[in-house]
Amino acid sequence: MSNITPPGWYPDGAGWERRWDGTAWTDERRQTTLFAPVDEATRARSAPAPRTVVPAAPMAAAQLVPPPLAPPPLAPPPLAPPPLAPPPMPPGPTGARRGRLGAWVALALVLVVLAAATGVLAALRPWEGDASAADASGPGERPAATQGDLDGDGHGDAVFYFSPDYDSTTKVTAASDGSVFTTSELAVEPGERPNDLYLDWDGDGANEILTWTFVKDAGQLTLSSADKEFPGDQTFRLAVSSLKEYGVRILVQPGDFDGDGAADLAVAGPQDRAVDVHVLLGDGAGGFAEPVRWASVPNATIDSTEIRSGDFDHDGDADLWTRLPAQAVTDEDYAGFYSGKQGYAMLSSTGREFEVGAVFENDLYADAYLVGDVTGDGTTSLVAVSASSYDEQVEVKVYDLADGQPREQAGFTGTSTIGQRSLEGAALSDVDGDGRADVVFVVKARGEAKFTGVQVMLSTGAMFDRATVWAETPPCPDESCRIEFPAP
Repeated sequence: MSNITPPGWYPDGAGWERRWDGTAWTDERRQTTLFAPVDEATRARSAPAPRTVVPAAPMAAAQLVPPPLAPPPLAPPPLAPPPLAPPPMPPGPTGARRGRLGAWVALALVLVVLAAATGVLAALRPWEGDASAADASGPGERPAATQGDLDGDGHGDAVFYFSPDYDSTTKVTAASDGSVFTTSELAVEPGERPNDLYLDWDGDGANEILTWTFVKDAGQLTLSSADKEFPGDQTFRLAVSSLKEYGVRILVQPGDFDGDGAADLAVAGPQDRAVDVHVLLGDGAGGFAEPVRWASVPNATIDSTEIRSGDFDHDGDADLWTRLPAQAVTDEDYAGFYSGKQGYAMLSSTGREFEVGAVFENDLYADAYLVGDVTGDGTTSLVAVSASSYDEQVEVKVYDLADGQPREQAGFTGTSTIGQRSLEGAALSDVDGDGRADVVFVVKARGEAKFTGVQVMLSTGAMFDRATVWAETPPCPDESCRIEFPAP
């Protein structure tokens, strides 16, 4: 009987076919689509040769020269698919169905292998984020912005205001590249310096500038930003009142006070014989809700109060470390300036309100109180910066506020020689982008006509290195020039 394999395309390794011309393999190969196999009913094939019945007569062995059951496999070229499997013999009707079934079984095995390989590849490629997992992630899992980073390059920057005299002021931005600052100046109207906050109000992992203004007579707070993504100016009314004749002031601090991953604002303002703290919850896109009172602090005046925000108790939402009067406030103090002993208290957030802790007399003294993550472990610490012209050095100490009271972290300090100079201002900023906030400061001696430059003390996570100058400060015409850092 005849056993000739018809010309056609036959499997040549996973995903490929090679053409058999009826007598030998050709060099023609083509790719098949494993995930959408061709419909066998529409595949063009050569008609199988008719079956020929051969009489059952004896033959000599030399006469019996049947064609091979399959053409010999081609030697695979380098890096080519495995050798070709023999093409199927032209079967009868039942054999054709069996042959197609076998092809489909083989195809199914290939798909199973590919699916398993895809699963392993996905498991070994963590950089390929799972879309469903991303959609299921909570709002608190937003990328964290580098502290002090204003241009989105991953390095913290610094801002200060330079006044060569009483009639002019420039805003100086010191942009870090990880090793030095590059400074730029912008003139501002004297006496009209804006109140800027640097926070990631849209949750994109980069800090934006949010400017706030307060109209005392109307108790009106306005938020604005030059960022094109900001939804527009927002105005709120605050219920504030003061027994002082010269009006009222407020304090504003950003923080995630409800723990939802979006930046909020805490606003402290006077309420006659108390200080009220309102919170404006952020929506994560630059919008803020109406202020809601979260705490009322008795026996306090706004002039004797300072607030710093941070997750001091490590529970996932921001709290307020607050400096307050540590003794009874008199009627004269409410109408004028409080000059008694100072203390501190923790306003711990529950996500809906602040719980006001006990006021402890303040045995801390520093020229600047800063907050930030100087350890690199995601926790917020209190950093005290003091300059002593007598000791001719600047000293930095770190305190843990987890239990509401400042606990000095033994060994986590830093000192640098500054001569007989005093601190002009300081800020925390992760200038080298290593996840640990560093101390940026400027010093100047009375009578000097110049500053000593913008200096940086880098945090190692366990101590601060000695200061180095990262940028020169603007030249001073005389000893009356001054530098001021924005309020933390």
